[in-house]
Amino acid sequence: MNRLNGALIRQGGRQRMALILAAEFGMILAGMVLSVSLGAASIGPADIAGGVFGRVKTGTSQLIIWDSRLPRAVCALLVGGFLAASGAILQGLTRNPIASPSIMGVNQGAVLAMAIYMTIREVPALPGRVFFAFAGASVSAVLVFLLSTKRAGLDITRLLLAGTALGMLFSSLAAMIAILTNNSKNLAFWMAGGLGGSTWGMVRVLLIAAAALVFALILSPRITILSLGDDVAVGLGEQPNRVRFGGLLCVVLLSGAAAAVGGNIGFVCLIVPQIVRLGVGSDYRRVIPFSIVTGAVLMLYSDILARTLNSPFEIPVGSLTSLLGVPVLIGMIKKERRI
Repeated sequence: MNRLNGALIRQGGRQRMALILAAEFGMILAGMVLSVSLGAASIGPADIAGGVFGRVKTGTSQLIIWDSRLPRAVCALLVGGFLAASGAILQGLTRNPIASPSIMGVNQGAVLAMAIYMTIREVPALPGRVFFAFAGASVSAVLVFLLSTKRAGLDITRLLLAGTALGMLFSSLAAMIAILTNNSKNLAFWMAGGLGGSTWGMVRVLLIAAAALVFALILSPRITILSLGDDVAVGLGEQPNRVRFGGLLCVVLLSGAAAAVGGNIGFVCLIVPQIVRLGVGSDYRRVIPFSIVTGAVLMLYSDILARTLNSPFEIPVGSLTSLLGVPVLIGMIKKERRI
């Protein structure tokens, strides 16, 4: 009888997760259509079909779809998935529900690197953006890792403190460099986050970095074990520091690529894994893939709102995700207090 009940519970859980995935993929399909059709110039279904599937891209609508709106929609999906996955990985590695690349100082490292790059080139080119964002995120991650390591291994408290301290330092240095070089306006726009000007070149950069998603999915069973505690992980034959190094490498690649394309977009990496765990539990074999899809949905619709709420002007998508994320985070804090 107990086995039968367990089997029914597992079957019900699988069905629920299948329904969630189906609903999210349906939202992605609908969001892609909305993203392509809505904007300063509305585009009808016939033009969308011609722009996406037509062989010749010569009409105005077709050029808008293919050269602007479609790559922007794909970038929104990938950036959202990258940010959510990096947040889920960090929360599993640190056993801390508020861990995220911004709290760990990774995003701020990319911001400082971009501030330095803008002193060289006021209008950042894509190769330079990619290189400096990755370099800044990598240097920040390495410094945090070194400062939080002691003889017994990686100390989680030190990790969070070092990340917070370095993040504040990097943000202050970036602001100082921007003011001294008269680039504060450009840096402020980049820090606010946005996907305007997305190109197929940016999509290719994100697709290359998507290899880190595959590595994260491979690591997900080990992250689940690590989230139970280092003693349990060692007892089960895992090497916590090695798993953390692999996970941090994934976080640097994912957050660096997202920062290079979308700027400093916050709260997606923090709130999405929280929401996902409410629906699928704490097994990271489910948390990470569901976070990827949920983050993609959130970023796609946030970008649509950013483009349409004040058309023809745009709202920075990073500001919009923060406005959406703060109430969710406050609601979760109140729920935890009641528990």
